[in-house]
Parts: sequence; structure tokens; C-alpha cells
Amino acid sequence: MDARISLNFSIAKVIAIFTVVAGHWFSPSILWIPVTVGLFIFAFSSGYFTARRYGPELDIRLFWRTKLERLGVRYWVILGFLAVVVAFRGGALLHWHTLVHFLGLSGVLNWLDIRNRSGLGAGLWFFTLLLVFYAVYPLLAKLCRPKRRAAVAAVTSTAMAIYLEEHSDIGHELWLTSLGFILGVAYGMQGPKLRAWPAAASAALGGAGLLVAHRIGLQGANTTLIAITGIACTMWLTNATRFNWRGFSRLARLEDYLLEIFLIHSYLFLHPSHNTLLDLSFSVTVIVAVAAGLHRTGNWISSKIVSRRATASA
Repeated sequence: MDARISLNFSIAKVIAIFTVVAGHWFSPSILWIPVTVGLFIFAFSSGYFTARRYGPELDIRLFWRTKLERLGVRYWVILGFLAVVVAFRGGALLHWHTLVHFLGLSGVLNWLDIRNRSGLGAGLWFFTLLLVFYAVYPLLAKLCRPKRRAAVAAVTSTAMAIYLEEHSDIGHELWLTSLGFILGVAYGMQGPKLRAWPAAASAALGGAGLLVAHRIGLQGANTTLIAITGIACTMWLTNATRFNWRGFSRLARLEDYLLEIFLIHSYLFLHPSHNTLLDLSFSVTVIVAVAAGLHRTGNWISSKIVSRRATASA
């Protein structure tokens, strides 16, 4: 069952990452709506599978060591590559903001409305939010262990996220993305099954349709509808265990490169032909190829670190 759910989210996240790439390529455009839903799916997936894997009781030291070995090394490899790209283009690196980025705290600059003085920083806010989630996960998991408290947390956080998204303009759809982490944990801790999963699919399609109908001049309605659409999509993904993706299942192979694609794509937009679609296709090809190389490099370094630690403790 979890394997089928994992496949659903793997494919959905790959589709979402290319939506994010397209959204930034064509920015500003109406694509910000599916991009926001995609970010919600990313966050929900992290919360859901973290809850399913670790539960409410975990060794915090081992938890963080695993995360740093699996994600931290890859992150620093990515930042090292981006620093070379920025330096090659003559961008600024000799600033303390660069250190903030290497520490994974780029989001702090965004959230405090501090103008970034480094050539790095694009897209790194999500990594900061991910670190915040890992820090609060033990408390959040214990809070959502009883079904009643999980339901209260889900309803309360949804209402607060919608309110803050409308009244606290921090950017990056921060509050709805944060909501995804919370609802993912709440749902993952309980593991309920929505037998009428087609209803979730219908709700997702209905929400998307209403967003198209009300996309002009109704920001408040948009926020609520985006939240409904994102929640409905994730409910469908966690319950449509018999859905046949057919040829789309091959997309799941790209899931390993999502972190790299997310963090590097805006730095590798290329315009050799000055034809929008051709340049987008070329850029995506380069981005995926570079992401694959960075991923393998990060995993290789991480494996060496784990191997040395295992040898030292033997």
C-alpha cells in the first residue's frame, strides 16, 4: 500500500517540479497557481512519509544525523556548484549572506525582508523551511498522535494558513507550503483511508476549475481554493492505490533529482536561440543533466562519510 502511495507522490512531485520550472520561466503568469499546489504537494509528501517512517517516538540524534548525511551533503555540493556559476558570471559571493546560504538559512533573509546581497539564494528558502520542519517534527508528531488532536491541528492550521496567506505577505506562498508539512504529519500519523477516493479527485478538479473561473481580482477566494485543491490532490494521491499511471510511471525515476532541480533551475535558464519553447526545452535538458551529476556526486561523498563512520565505530 505504501509503495503505491509512494509511486503516486513520486510522479506527482516530478510533474510539480517541472511546473515550478515553467512557472519561473514564464514569470509572471497564471502558472503561479499550479506552482503553489505543487509546493503544497512537496511539503505534504515530506510530512506524510516522515510520519510514516519515524512515527512519534524517534532518536532525535540519529534522525538529524540521517538527514544531514542524506540531504546536507547534497545541499553543500549543490551550493558549491552554484557558487562556481555565480563567480563565473561575476556575481557577488564575498558577503556574509553567502555564509547564511551555505548554512541553509536563506529563508531567514526572505522572511525578515532583508535584501539578499549574495549571488546565491534563489529558491533556497524551501530548504530552510525543510530544516524548520525537521526541527519541530518530534513535537508535531506527538501532538498529532491522538486522532482527535490531529483533527484539531489540521483544521486550526488550515484556517490559520489561509488567514496568514491573505494578511501576511511574506512571499513564496510560505503559509500554504508550511500547511502542507503539518497536514502531511497529521494524516500520516493517523493513516486513514478515504474509500471514496474518486470524490477527492473530483474535489481537486473542481477546485482547479473554480480557480480558473475566479483567477482575476479575487485573491482571497484564490487562497482558499488553492488550499482546497492542494488538500484534495494529496488526499487523492494517498488513497488512489489502484490508479494506473501507464507511461507516466517512468517519470518516477527523476524523483532522485528533485532537490537539485529545485535549487539550480533558475541559475541555468539559457537562451541560445531566443525562441521561447526551444530555449525552455534546451534549458530543461541541461538542468536535468546537471542535477543528475550533482546528485551522484553528493551521494558518492555521503557514502564515503557513512563508510568511514562505520569503520571508525567498528
